[in-house]
Amino acid sequence: MRNFRFLAASIALITAAGCLQVQPQPAVPPTTMSSIGPFGSFTMTSGSNCTGYATLSGSQTSVTAACFTGSDNIVMCTNTTAANPVMCMPGDGHLTIGGTTGDVIAYARVR
Repeated sequence: MRNFRFLAASIALITAAGCLQVQPQPAVPPTTMSSIGPFGSFTMTSGSNCTGYATLSGSQTSVTAACFTGSDNIVMCTNTTAANPVMCMPGDGHLTIGGTTGDVIAYARVR
């Protein structure tokens, strides 16, 4: 029983000291997947081009990426700086973001 307590205390001490750290994993490569089923079809694109952060130097900015395929895309945008309103409008090859100057906006294409 003493050996178990010593082992548990040693593991807790090593973990608390920061010796057991997991290295950051590399980014997942961009992937496009399409599927057709009885309820319709969909195409999903993942990767670094469909998500990111944009800092508004004016009241509006635009992000250019091929994964934005049109105005029917579903995009989530969040203001990470303050509780100010955000406008996100996807287009063919770009995403237009509007809001308060200086705010940092996180965006992600969902569909």
